[in-house]
Amino acid sequence: MRLLLSTLFTAMLVSSAAAAQEAVYVIRHAEKELIGEDPSITDDGRVRAAAWAEMLQHTELDVVFTSDAKRTRETGNIIANSLELPTHEVDRADTAGLIDLLSFDHEQDMVLVVGHAETIPGILEGLGVFTNIDISQTDFANLFIVLQPGADDTRLIRIRMP
Repeated sequence: MRLLLSTLFTAMLVSSAAAAQEAVYVIRHAEKELIGEDPSITDDGRVRAAAWAEMLQHTELDVVFTSDAKRTRETGNIIANSLELPTHEVDRADTAGLIDLLSFDHEQDMVLVVGHAETIPGILEGLGVFTNIDISQTDFANLFIVLQPGADDTRLIRIRMP
C-alpha cells in the first residue's frame, strides 16, 4: 500500500507542469495527550509519526515545518530525523509568515508542514486551495498534497492514512 502511494505521489509530481514549487504536503500533528497546556504526542502518536515518515520517504522532501507547539515539533522531528531533513519552527498563529517562508525562502523545495486541525484550513487557503476543509479534533490521518501552490491551477489531493 505504501509503495503504491509513493508511486502515486511521484506520478503526480512528474505529471504536474513546471512551477516554482511543485508540492507542499500538509499533515496534522499525531495523537496528543489529553492533559496539559502544551501536550506531547502519545505512544500511538509516535507510531503514527513513524508511519508518516515511512509513507513520505520517496516524496523527495527537503524540509519539515512545524508550529511552536510541542506536539507538532515532536511529530515533525520524528519524520525529519527518519528522513534526515532539517526542521523549521513557525509560530502557530502566523499562517501568513509560514506562507511567505514557503513562497519566497523555500519556493524550490518540497515541503512538509505539520499543523493543527484549526490551522490547516488557513494554510491550505494561503497555498491557493479554496475548498472548505473541516478536520475533526479526533482525526489525525489526513495527508493534504497541494500541487503547484499559489498557481492559477493549484490542485489539492487529500489522502487518508490507512
